[in-house]
Amino acid sequence: MIVTGKRSTVNFPDRYIQGVLFLTAGYGTRAEPLSFCRPKALLPWRDTTLLGSLVEQFSILDLETMAFNASRCPELVLQEGSRHWSGNIKLLFEERPLGLPGTLCRNREMFNGHWIISNTDMVLDVPVEEMLEFHFTSGSKWTVLTGNFPDYGNYSGFPVNGRSRHYLGISIISPEVAAFAAQEQLATGFFTKLRSVADARGITVKEYFADTEWLDMGEIDLFRKHLLSRGSYIHPSARIHDEVVLEGFYWIGNSCIVSSGALIRNSVMLEGSILLPGAFLVDDVLPWFSQRS
Repeated sequence: MIVTGKRSTVNFPDRYIQGVLFLTAGYGTRAEPLSFCRPKALLPWRDTTLLGSLVEQFSILDLETMAFNASRCPELVLQEGSRHWSGNIKLLFEERPLGLPGTLCRNREMFNGHWIISNTDMVLDVPVEEMLEFHFTSGSKWTVLTGNFPDYGNYSGFPVNGRSRHYLGISIISPEVAAFAAQEQLATGFFTKLRSVADARGITVKEYFADTEWLDMGEIDLFRKHLLSRGSYIHPSARIHDEVVLEGFYWIGNSCIVSSGALIRNSVMLEGSILLPGAFLVDDVLPWFSQRS
């Protein structure tokens, strides 16, 4: 469905998006040690989180469900989703991450219509309406959102239509694609194994290209760089003691404590973290509920 605000899909049954699946269950190895405590999706962005920013963008759709696969802090994932969307929310708990095809396989009964699949370790303005318009008018069964490669990092290209594009972390799949995962009992390889099965069944991946900014927040240094690029921030609940030195840019989160004589330069303190007296935090990220002496 293509919308500018919530409205009924009853007159557009062939353009109905059943739900959005947000992927929060990965191991998060690129963001360690931040991801030891919480999934990357709950990293802060502006006045919300990476996950919250994405949920808000998709909340314009008249969906049956927003689903979240989660293996770490599932209650916090659900809480963040509920903050930004008041509709039906479903948790797909995974004792260990199954990989997207595994998630589709385990929950096959859910995927009876077209679904949007969204990574949650990036920031971008999703062209929701334009991508859905392309998906349905082109008759696509599987559409991926692609864009230009960023000017940082070394990313593998996504091959489509004889070109190598940068995958921006958003896909739309039909119920047929979800069914293939269940039929083949696939557990890994969304763009390898599942794509091969789809190709063999006559479903070719199509791309919607968008010239939009995409920020990788999945690695510590990139997360720090991109968060601080929006300027310095101190949460109202943070406690900043006397004789603290703040240099460059900094982001100090909810319930953080910066003790006397501490120095922060070009760094991020996540919720509940503490910088003890005389401690230095330079070009770094202090994880949730940790302390630095």
